[in-house]
Amino acid sequence: MANKDKKTEHLRWVEGLRAYPAVFTPVPEGGFEVVFPNFPGLKAYGVKYETAEKAAREILTADLLERLRQDYQTPKPSDPDKLIPDPDEPEGTRLVMLEPDKAALRKRLGLVKQDRGAAIKSFGVFGR
Repeated sequence: MANKDKKTEHLRWVEGLRAYPAVFTPVPEGGFEVVFPNFPGLKAYGVKYETAEKAAREILTADLLERLRQDYQTPKPSDPDKLIPDPDEPEGTRLVMLEPDKAALRKRLGLVKQDRGAAIKSFGVFGR
């Protein structure tokens, strides 16, 4: 019964997660560096904006998962309207509200029922 309570607690936690502000800054070498005001030291990088966004979502999701597993407090997302831009930010810097990958979190926490049919189909001819 305790395991079911833990799963319910984890599912509520995942579903309650909101978007976090992420600052995408163009770097001189090309690409974007991404930092999170609510997570000091957490950074991502991508050669293109799309790859930076994907990397940022992955690192945010991984950090949140680790915080849950270590029983660390998850910070409340900052209100983007209350964040003060740095006057030295390079042109092209963007503030984006980034959602963690809730589907990945549900999967990593074992909150998704496995479809046995899909697992067997993935074996191809060996699954028959």
